[in-house]
Amino acid sequence: MAEASETIVVHKGHGLPYSKGLTAQALSATGLSPERSFELARKVELRLAQLGAQEVDIAGLRALTEEVLLAEEGAAAVRRYRDWRRLDRLERPLVVMIGGTTGVGKSTLATMLAARLGVTRVIATDVVRQVLRAFFTQEAMPSVHHSAFEAGGVEGYRQQAERVATGIAAIVERAAGEGKPVIVEGVHVLPGTLDSALRERCVPVEAMLVVGDAELHRGHFTHRRATRPPDRYLGRFEEIRSLQDHLAACAGEEGVAVIDNVNVDDTLAYLMDLVLDAVMEVT
Repeated sequence: MAEASETIVVHKGHGLPYSKGLTAQALSATGLSPERSFELARKVELRLAQLGAQEVDIAGLRALTEEVLLAEEGAAAVRRYRDWRRLDRLERPLVVMIGGTTGVGKSTLATMLAARLGVTRVIATDVVRQVLRAFFTQEAMPSVHHSAFEAGGVEGYRQQAERVATGIAAIVERAAGEGKPVIVEGVHVLPGTLDSALRERCVPVEAMLVVGDAELHRGHFTHRRATRPPDRYLGRFEEIRSLQDHLAACAGEEGVAVIDNVNVDDTLAYLMDLVLDAVMEVT
C-alpha cells in the first residue's frame, strides 16, 4: 500500500513538509514528555493524512494540533499550548536567569528548558568569569580567579558576582538589542541586580535553584565528569551549603522563586510555568 503524500504547511507564502519534530517540540512545552509529545505529533500527522489535503496553513495545523491535544490530554494541555504560542508574539525578548550554588542542577535544567522553549542561546556565567580571568591578572582582579565557593565566603562571593554582573548585563543588553531570547545560568545570577531600565527592554524570568536535602546535594557531585573530581567540591561542601543559604535568602528578599530541585522533571515544569506566566502578563 502506497504511503500518503506529505502535507505541506504554508506560512507567509512559503511551504515546508509537515515536521513531527517541530510539532513535538511545541507540544513538549505544555509539560509533556518528549516521547509523549512525539506520539501526539504522529497522531497529528495521521489526521492530516486522513483529511487528504495536500496543503494546510499554519492556523489550520495549530487548530488540528489543539483537537488532538484536547482529545488526548484535556483542556489544561490546550491552554498551555496556547500560552506557549504567545512566545512568538513577544515584542521584547525572553530572558531567563537561573541562579543557584554549585551542584544544584543549573546547567542541566537550563539546557532542558532551552530545548522545550526552542531557545538557542544558553550562557553560563562561569564563561564570563573565565573571560575576566583571561584579561585581568590575579593581582588586578583576585576575586575572579577562584570558584565562587572558594572566593572567601559570602563577602568574597559578592565581590566576584559584582565583577561578573557587568558581563551578564552585557549579555542581556545584546539580547534586548537583537530581540533574541537567552537563558543565563550560574552561581553569579544574583537576584535583584539586573538594572531596571534593562529589565524593561526584555521579559525577565528569574529563579533560584536549591537542593534542600544535604545528602542529595552531596550525591550530585559524585556523578560529575572525571575532569571535575568530587573531592574538590566535597571538601568545601559546607561553604557551598552556606552560599546556598545566602542565595536563597537573597531570592526571598527580591521575591524570586526558590525551587527545591528534588526531581528534575518537576523542576522543569515549575520553570516552564514561570516562563509562561511571565509571557501571559505581557501579551
